[in-house]
Amino acid sequence: VCNLSSPNTPGLRALQGRSAMRDLVARAITARDAAVPDAGKRPPLLVKIAPDLDDAALEDVSAVARDTGVDGIILGNTTISRPPGLRSAHREEAGGLSGRPLFALSTERLRVFARMLEGRIPLIGCGGVTSGADAYAKIRAGATLVQLYSALVFGGPALVGEIKRDLTARLKADGFRSVSDAVGADLR
Repeated sequence: VCNLSSPNTPGLRALQGRSAMRDLVARAITARDAAVPDAGKRPPLLVKIAPDLDDAALEDVSAVARDTGVDGIILGNTTISRPPGLRSAHREEAGGLSGRPLFALSTERLRVFARMLEGRIPLIGCGGVTSGADAYAKIRAGATLVQLYSALVFGGPALVGEIKRDLTARLKADGFRSVSDAVGADLR
């Protein structure tokens, strides 16, 4: 994973620009391919981007992803924005905000990005996923995979089973036979 999204690393997010990202991803692919000449054994190359990117920046990432052949995009890491209604005593602090407050922004950006990519590159939805309903929303917005972190830290490993059971029930209730059938359902 080429993580270009951390707001806590000075200058890192600048690598999400079209030219810098194209150069970095091309070099990473070249290095990976040289290290693992057998294409069938190469690990996938994923790029993780911030949920704070506007539509023009997402278009740039989309173009680079298509042109370079990355294997997937993870959207998104922590955000530098602070949603209205955030009640934490730390809400004014600099740095990335993670967890539940990130859900709405990251899901909306995922939906926009999925429309741009039109299913050509797998998307991993992350940011604020705490339940099967959240995972389902990411999938319907275009995610082929869902990542969780903060909720796992607080909910423990049993949370994964809970999310899976809830997600399975939601898929069945809406008439989907598999996760693949539900990917991007809100875009159709």
